[in-house]
Amino acid sequence: MLGAGCGMFACSNFLTFLSSLPVLTAAAILRYCSNTRCSNYLEAPMWVLGIFLLLVSLAGMTGSCCGVTFMLWLYQWLLFLLILVLFCFIALMLIAMGESGSKSGSRWDLLQGIVAEEGNWIAIRSCLSESKICSDPAVSRGNSAVLLPIKNGCCKPPSQCGFVKNGSRWTIPKSGLASKHQDCLTWSIKPNRLCYYCKSCKAGFVGRLKNDWGKLTTFSICLVCFLIINFIIGCLAVRRSHVVALFQTTRRD
Repeated sequence: MLGAGCGMFACSNFLTFLSSLPVLTAAAILRYCSNTRCSNYLEAPMWVLGIFLLLVSLAGMTGSCCGVTFMLWLYQWLLFLLILVLFCFIALMLIAMGESGSKSGSRWDLLQGIVAEEGNWIAIRSCLSESKICSDPAVSRGNSAVLLPIKNGCCKPPSQCGFVKNGSRWTIPKSGLASKHQDCLTWSIKPNRLCYYCKSCKAGFVGRLKNDWGKLTTFSICLVCFLIINFIIGCLAVRRSHVVALFQTTRRD
């Protein structure tokens, strides 16, 4: 029975260790393979989550291999704490992305509010400009159908403005602009400006932000389900080991 308890706990530790690997791998990809540093809002939480999972699994392995009861309980409590933190993170992300709000769209979009804040947007705009996201050949061809929303919003004038494609440049037609929308007047042919100052660029970035955080939230939901199962396995293993220890003590008495 004691061997079975140790085996269950070893399985729990190993599963926790395995769960840290894809998280750390994703963080490393964002760090070293991302084509724009504007994605660093995902990098930090991925590193923190991956390293925490790794440390939790090491605590459990130390306890199970060395027979340190304190480390076994520490492993279980840290795992429980991580599950609670992930629950809070998921709830926060659902609220921030407006996925839990009314379908009328009247709710205040937290992400849009954060991006629209002048200090934040200046930094984001500078990052987008420096990362040269508009160097995509599809942008030069003006092919909106194959462009991501952020490139559609930041790299070309809005379609309702009526700009005409002349080679690799957008020009105002002789009849003038079709719309006096603020974004139409903000557009510039300068590579460091383009439509980075447009509201459509902010909207495109918010769309990308929601998409990225949505993927992370989905992953977090799957991870929470996995960790709950893992936590139950650990609890059963600790309980079984505790019962066996009491049984052996009683037999000696």
